[in-house]
Amino acid sequence: MAGADYDQLEKEQQLKAAMYFTIKQISREVQDEMEVSISPQVLATLSESLNQQVQCYALDLENFAKHAKRTNISVDDVRLLARRNPALLQHLNCLIEEQSVQKETSKKSRTKSKTVSKNQDEND
Repeated sequence: MAGADYDQLEKEQQLKAAMYFTIKQISREVQDEMEVSISPQVLATLSESLNQQVQCYALDLENFAKHAKRTNISVDDVRLLARRNPALLQHLNCLIEEQSVQKETSKKSRTKSKTVSKNQDEND
């Protein structure tokens, strides 16, 4: 196997392991809250299903960007992906709005600090 192929395979395995670990952590919380037990086979099946779903999402996002003749995936592509899940779409829109407000606030504070330092330089 070529070096690049091995590196890619290793990254995929790391992602799968991280996904499984996260699912296992969440399942422990659910087990404690609901007083049920979840078998390792269920966790493995859930992890594999999630991995396949994420691969489908990645392909869809890539195709949305290609269809729009872009090389980068945009926020609009992610919104398009979530269009059939209204709760997820609403959550994404809230996150996007928060980021937009934070960026705007950051720009204003940077502009304000530049103006203040410019005025201080003029006064000196």
